[in-house]
Amino acid sequence: MHVTMEELLYRIQFHDDQLAFKALYQQQVFRLYQFAFAFVKQRQPAEEIVNDVFVKLWQKRHQLDKIGQIRVYLYVAVKNAALNQLRRPAIFTETDLDSLHVQHFRLEPDTEQLLLTHELQQAIASAVEQLPPKCKMIFKLVKQDELSYKEVAGILGISPKTVDAQLAIAMKKLAARLQCFAPVPALPDAGEKND
Repeated sequence: MHVTMEELLYRIQFHDDQLAFKALYQQQVFRLYQFAFAFVKQRQPAEEIVNDVFVKLWQKRHQLDKIGQIRVYLYVAVKNAALNQLRRPAIFTETDLDSLHVQHFRLEPDTEQLLLTHELQQAIASAVEQLPPKCKMIFKLVKQDELSYKEVAGILGISPKTVDAQLAIAMKKLAARLQCFAPVPALPDAGEKND
């Protein structure tokens, strides 16, 4: 039985349910780790950033109902912690989205993807890895992490139109790289999600 995020948050806030908190952590940790890693480019600091964000979330658990969108909150908290981590060395260079390196892109298997051949899956993953950094980050957040354009815009501090434009670029580049697999299975369109 799958428990929704809303149910987990209710149990955490009103019942101090540590099992619900662990379930929430397990649902979100890998995606948030990937996001942190894109900034700090090191495994241990990325893990520490995500764990610190969850510790703070547990400490503020009785105020969870004041957080409008928990997923956006978690991504923004990870981004801010990662940027703070990057500021710690004496010499700080401004990080922008174009210089980020997104690693660990993986395709989440679902019914439709299970029908794809192994070769096509590898080709898609390879094509995604070759996207420009900003396109890859936005593609991952929208298509893999299933965040809306508005959520991604809020997390990255850009406009939803920029998210749409970058996703359109990503989809065009992917289509060009995958044309040898004609007919290419329909990739999700770059039309805006209204969440």
